[in-house]
Amino acid sequence: MDTQEQKNYLAMWDGALSAERNPTNYQRQDDGSHIFHNEKDYYEWWYFDAAFDNGYHVVITFHYHNVFLKPMAPSIQIFIYKPDGQKIEKYDLSPMDSISAHPDYCNVKMGDSWVRDMGDHYELSIMVRGVGAKLRFTNTVPSWKPGRGFNYKNEDTGKISGWVVPQPCARVEGDLIIKDEVIPVQGSGYHDHNWGNCRFHEIFWGWYWGRIQNPQYSIVYGWVIPKDKTGPIVTPLLIARDCELLLSTNTMEGKCLEMGRDERFQREYPTHLTLATDAQGVKMNLDITAHRLIEAMQLPPSTDWPQYYNRCLAHYKLDLEVDGKKDLLEGEFLHETMLLQEE
Repeated sequence: MDTQEQKNYLAMWDGALSAERNPTNYQRQDDGSHIFHNEKDYYEWWYFDAAFDNGYHVVITFHYHNVFLKPMAPSIQIFIYKPDGQKIEKYDLSPMDSISAHPDYCNVKMGDSWVRDMGDHYELSIMVRGVGAKLRFTNTVPSWKPGRGFNYKNEDTGKISGWVVPQPCARVEGDLIIKDEVIPVQGSGYHDHNWGNCRFHEIFWGWYWGRIQNPQYSIVYGWVIPKDKTGPIVTPLLIARDCELLLSTNTMEGKCLEMGRDERFQREYPTHLTLATDAQGVKMNLDITAHRLIEAMQLPPSTDWPQYYNRCLAHYKLDLEVDGKKDLLEGEFLHETMLLQEE
């Protein structure tokens, strides 16, 4: 990979490795629509997940143009994971004349489902064939834009891939709806936003992603692997404490120590990995062990080869030092793997 293409994968910080304490560069419009008119491979989605005190988990995505479909089409999806391990999933397409998204802030409508930035919180309503949610997400950690918010940007071709995290950690309350049952819930959640104008497999091999939340710290990380593995790994990392964004960086290092294989598709995914950084007075060593595969899926056919997605419940051990003060923490969180290329 030539020098300029390497810089394209480091566009988050203008082609370099960097780190900053207490960033304030996020703007409300970063979570608005980034519609690329007349570009056939424009995609965009708004993602939400939450873990509730009653043991339920939910994952919701508003795909304004679903990059994982061919041809791309608007779609919504909801996954509800019950405490007993049962999974409920629903998908639906949205007619083009039923969707809208505001460019200045998050205000997305897809059919009768919607999500809105209300200023000091987000409100979300989704219903897909009898399964849905009505939830309120209130930030407990400030919004985060890693650098310029690009996982990739090529000035010559115009190809970009953007990502911001308006809600690294949020207090969530509301209802889950499963047929005739309404389940009141409260807990913690997360929201991020992706957009771009090219198919992921054109620039990426795949990625690992996760977010950790506990009463004191919030961690959000990405490990995004270029299609040409000789290029730099894209490594956005946020470390937040209480209501402070301690560190925003792309200087993270990672190691896969053990791989597992899902029984359904016989594809490898990392079951033990470590992530580390040492920047701006913040040192992190994060040990991740996946202990339960809760989602293994083959994506809809949009390439000439199969693509796969895994979602795991994982255990973490976090060794963190901030300005000389050390903390050791552990707990459970969601960790995902995306495989876009053939093995």
